[in-house]
Amino acid sequence: MFVGALAYADDIVLISPTMHGMRLMLRMCDEYASDFDVVFSASKSKCLVNRHRCASYCSSVDDVCFFIGGYNIEVVDSWPHLGHVEVTPVEMD
Repeated sequence: MFVGALAYADDIVLISPTMHGMRLMLRMCDEYASDFDVVFSASKSKCLVNRHRCASYCSSVDDVCFFIGGYNIEVVDSWPHLGHVEVTPVEMD
C-alpha cells in the first residue's frame, strides 16, 4: 500500500514517485484549501527531489517546479524538520 501523505500536528509531508503525481496531490491540497478556507504557505514549504529519479524525468533539478496556492515551492538539498535533517539521496558510483 502506498501512502503519499503523512501528517504530524500542523505539518504535512507529500511523497510521490513522479512529478505528475506530486502536482496532482498539490492540486488536491489547493482544492481542499479553497473548499475549507485553509491556507497552505508556500514560503514555509520545501521540496526535496531524489536526483537519481529526476534524471529520468527532467534534464536537471532546476527544471523542477511545484506550486501551492499559486506560489512556487523552493527546491532544497536538505531541510531540518523536528530535529531531523532530511537529505536528498546522492547517487553512488
